[in-house]
Parts: sequence; C-alpha cells; structure tokens
Amino acid sequence: MTKARQHLGGQVVALNRRTDERRYFLRPDIHIRRVVDYEIAKATGKHNVSVHALMTMSNHPHLVVTDHNGERSDFMRDFCSGIARARNQHFDRKGHFWDTQQFGDMVLLDRQAIEEKLLYAWLNPVRAGLVARAKDWPGAKILPSDWGKEREITTPKNGFYNQKKAKTVKITPMPPPGYEDMELEEVIEHFETLLREAEDRISERRRRAGKSVQGVRRVLRVDPLTAPGTRAQSGKLNPRFASKNAALMALAQQERRQFLADYDEATDRLRKGTRDTPFPPGTIRLRKIAYVNCRDPVGCECTVLAA
Repeated sequence: MTKARQHLGGQVVALNRRTDERRYFLRPDIHIRRVVDYEIAKATGKHNVSVHALMTMSNHPHLVVTDHNGERSDFMRDFCSGIARARNQHFDRKGHFWDTQQFGDMVLLDRQAIEEKLLYAWLNPVRAGLVARAKDWPGAKILPSDWGKEREITTPKNGFYNQKKAKTVKITPMPPPGYEDMELEEVIEHFETLLREAEDRISERRRRAGKSVQGVRRVLRVDPLTAPGTRAQSGKLNPRFASKNAALMALAQQERRQFLADYDEATDRLRKGTRDTPFPPGTIRLRKIAYVNCRDPVGCECTVLAA
C-alpha cells in the first residue's frame, strides 16, 4: 500500500504525471495547448495554487507551484481530469488517459532546489533534443517572461466544452517565494539568464556530438496515439523532498517519519472506534472520506525555505 501523503499549506512543490503507457496524448498541437491553458487557469483559481513553471511535454506535464492551502491533490485531480476528458473526446476514444501511478509530488525546501527544478521543467524539450530553446516548444508552458502578466483564457471551442456556458478564467503566473528582496523585473532577468546559460551549455554539448534538434515540425508529425519505442525506467525512486542542504533534508525526513507514525497511530485508534482522535497536519484522504480532524502545523513542518 502506498504510504500516506502529507500536503501542507505554503509548500513549494514540483509536480508531474505520465500518460497511460507513455503515449503522446499531449502532443503539442493547438488543441491541447488551449485545453491545458484553460484547465490550469481554472484549477489554480479554484484551489489557491500559484504556478511558477509549466512545461507540457508530449506524454507528461511538469509544474512547479506553491500550494497555499495544501490542496494540490484536488488541484491535480481537476487539472488532469479536465485534460483527459477533453482530449479523449478530441480523439474519439475511451479508457485510461493517465497512468495508474500517483502523480509525482516533490517538496522543494530551499531556493537552490527551487531554481534547479524550475530549470529542469523548462529544459525538458531542450535536453530531449526537440527544440533549441524552451520558448520554441509549441506546447503549453509558463516561463519567467510570463511572470506578473495576467492572462484571460476563454473556454476552448470544441465539442467537449459547452459554448453556451463559455466563460473566461484568469491566471497570473508569479515567481516562487524566496525572492522578495528583488524587484519582479530583476527576478525575471535572473531566471532568464540561468535558463539561457543552461540552454547554451546543452547546445554546445549537442554541437560537439554532431547532433541537431528535431524541430517543431517533426514533433507535430508524431501520432498522438503511439508511445516511445524505448522501455520505461522501472524501480525509479521518487524522492519526496529536494535540497542539497543536509540539515534541512534531515529535518524534512525526520518530520516525515513523525507524520507517518502519528498517522498510523491515529488510524489504529479510528479503527477501534475512537472518532475524536486528531490526525497529524496535512492528512489528505481520511480528512475527506472519514471527516477526521487534523492538528495545526507546528514548527517547520517541511515548508520553511532556507536561503
């Protein structure tokens, strides 16, 4: 059984999810770009999530967000289900759209971890040799240049969405926390510089290897119902926290172990009929299906950003 997850308000997290059998359901055509833009704007507004980065690859999206209220499970449920229903109808297909694994969910504990995961998300199509620059990728994306700019997104015009009830949703991507000492323009310039330098390094390695990028035309010619010919990696670990600060990682792991111990104890008491047992803060599933009460967070609780 999968261990319980803990979602706390204020955590900065990297999220991702794979399509079923890694099929190219999210091939970056106009339709999916409009659907993803609409669904992420709708879900962020509903669940109070701030998006810092988005890169929608052909078979998985990458996001870096601040989960203000600890609602990222609901956010991912609505975001992913909206995409699946709209895209399945577009392909006139039924069945699983996403794989059966839980979505990837990594808490970023400090600025360095945030910067690394932001760059990781943006550089996905560049590292894969699909385009030379992140801005060239035709899929739905949120880059540093989008921060601070409000976007109004209207319900996509296709058969899935009811045009009689068409509405406009708004989203304003912003920088992650930890950069309050800088003006918005400075933060944008800082990350654009990091991104450009990383792209240049990848380009140089590609040049030395005598390789070239595939380009957008080849990407869009891919059959969206097919899958990669390579085998998926199995047994790959999905760490719950990211930081190169050993002390901070140790604290996060310690609090994780304490959460699981408190969760197991409270679950055992609940099975024995003790309904008033408080669960640890950040409990998700039982709070929804059994309406259990949760304690308020105390101390770090894996949310503090270290400089």
